[in-house]
Amino acid sequence: MFASRVAIVWLLLTASIARAQVADGGVAPGTAPDGGAAPTDGGAARTDGGAAPTDGGAAIAPPPAPIAKSPDAALKRARDDFDFGKYEDVVASLRPIVEALELARELPEKADRLEALRVYGIACTLTGRRTAAEGAFLLLLREEPATRLDPALVRPEAAAFFDEVRARHRAELLAAYRKNRRPYYWALDLIPLAGQMQNRQWRKAIAFGTIELVLLAANITTGALLQHYAGPNHDFRPNMVDHTGLFEPVRDVNWTTFGLLLGVTAGGIVDAFVVGVRRRDRDREVEARLGF
Repeated sequence: MFASRVAIVWLLLTASIARAQVADGGVAPGTAPDGGAAPTDGGAARTDGGAAPTDGGAAIAPPPAPIAKSPDAALKRARDDFDFGKYEDVVASLRPIVEALELARELPEKADRLEALRVYGIACTLTGRRTAAEGAFLLLLREEPATRLDPALVRPEAAAFFDEVRARHRAELLAAYRKNRRPYYWALDLIPLAGQMQNRQWRKAIAFGTIELVLLAANITTGALLQHYAGPNHDFRPNMVDHTGLFEPVRDVNWTTFGLLLGVTAGGIVDAFVVGVRRRDRDREVEARLGF
């Protein structure tokens, strides 16, 4: 009788403690909120119906956006983002390339470097990164001093800031341009192929040089044949063999190749003068823009 009363009291006490825990928001030991088994590894139970992590750590965050595998791919993506006005993405894509110590190694083509610096500078200006924008614009002007930003094509504030950078570093840019400018010597244009080399037109130099070499070889060969066929007595009968019938054809070829050689050489000299003068005038125009 006494034992039964003790058991009843114990059951009532246990039920009271359980109700108190539920009222306080606690969870009964050994049970999960949904009535299932509680996790035994110390990890928090998932309430979204998914499996709970088994290592006791937090849920894994979604992977970041894919990073471009090459500078060319990064530049292409930055151009697309720039067209859609995603300037923050432009900065994120081009910052590792523009801030690299060897930009020319990352983007060997000059046109790609200029485009990367232009897009990055504009994007930095429009996102409030004026220091980074000034650095990009300064590199752009060092690469191509004649660069302009048209307010009709880009945001006016970016074009205005670009002009401020150019004006602020005018003396530095002008001195660097004069130092790195290739000199022009008109006397070199009088030397075959030297004018094309001075203008760094290597394909033209190869073309003119090949044609002149072929014509010169043909002229020398036909001249040697004329001397051989003429013989020591100039009667075109050396060793009693009559070569009089070959005189006129070989002579015509000799004179024709000589005339063509003179014409091609003169054409190369004229071309070198024309290109050299244009380059000199363009250099003066760029210098005038830098010096205002």
